[in-house]
Amino acid sequence: MPDIDYTLYVFVAALVVLSLMAGFDTARKKKRRRQAWKALSSRHDWGFSERGNTLEVQGLFRGQQLSLLTERRRHRDEHAVATVLRLELSAMPPEPTVESEGLGDRFLKLFGHGDEEVGDEELDAALDMKRVTPETRALLRNPRVREQLLALHRTFKRFSIEAGLLEAEQRGIPDTVEALEALLAPALGLATALQEAVNGKREELGS
Repeated sequence: MPDIDYTLYVFVAALVVLSLMAGFDTARKKKRRRQAWKALSSRHDWGFSERGNTLEVQGLFRGQQLSLLTERRRHRDEHAVATVLRLELSAMPPEPTVESEGLGDRFLKLFGHGDEEVGDEELDAALDMKRVTPETRALLRNPRVREQLLALHRTFKRFSIEAGLLEAEQRGIPDTVEALEALLAPALGLATALQEAVNGKREELGS
């Protein structure tokens, strides 16, 4: 009988095993991710939905609409999945726009085309702001509001607040409840701090 070269068979078998292992690992990660998002929704009494590869948690936080979901994003020539948070900030005045400051904004400042400022060095360096009223300036400089804005800036790659709506984005998908809570913490903290600051001002004016 002619000698049989088993090298090709071994190579093909190895490829099949590796493909099966990769598929198993992907399925395991997807299951763990789904369980974490579902556990987060249960912990806060929020709703959970899954459509294809999109996960979403929706609900109310202190009476304000919240949505946390996965979305596909295009970065240069690559497609990536991002986790996007949208949270209504009812205590935020509707006029101003507040965004995390990027390289382009810092470049413009070098040529005297800077954004508006609130008079806080750290906030002014971290944020790009427009249509800031004296009322908004005082609100953003409130110690707890300021702290949460800076935490938001450290946590998210990009965020903006416009017409009282916060939208924040981070690349990747958290797959543990702890990671999801950590991602939400500065946004929920900001919503709480804004409401408390506004309520405190009303009480001060009413006293």
